[in-house]
Amino acid sequence: MSPEELAVKLAEVDARCRSNTHRLDAAEKNSDVLHELATSVKVMAGELKRQGDAVEEIKDDVTNLGHKVDSIEKKPGKRWESVMDKLIWGVVGAVLAFLLAKFGL
Repeated sequence: MSPEELAVKLAEVDARCRSNTHRLDAAEKNSDVLHELATSVKVMAGELKRQGDAVEEIKDDVTNLGHKVDSIEKKPGKRWESVMDKLIWGVVGAVLAFLLAKFGL
């Protein structure tokens, strides 16, 4: 090979080397961005899990509160039924006492 041909080849190799260097630099930047994105997704997934756990806890609290409210709402009805039950037994007892007194027993 002549010195001119070697110079041309050397210039081509040098140009390719610079091009590859730029491409590698761009690939490294993309790799860094991709790594940051993967880290962000991992953090977001952890945060989403914590939020899901918090929602489940709130849901359980609301369910328990609903049961408590139901029992509180039913309490006056149960009292009323108890009062009416005693009243009916009192009336039945009074009628029986009256009938027994009427017949002299």
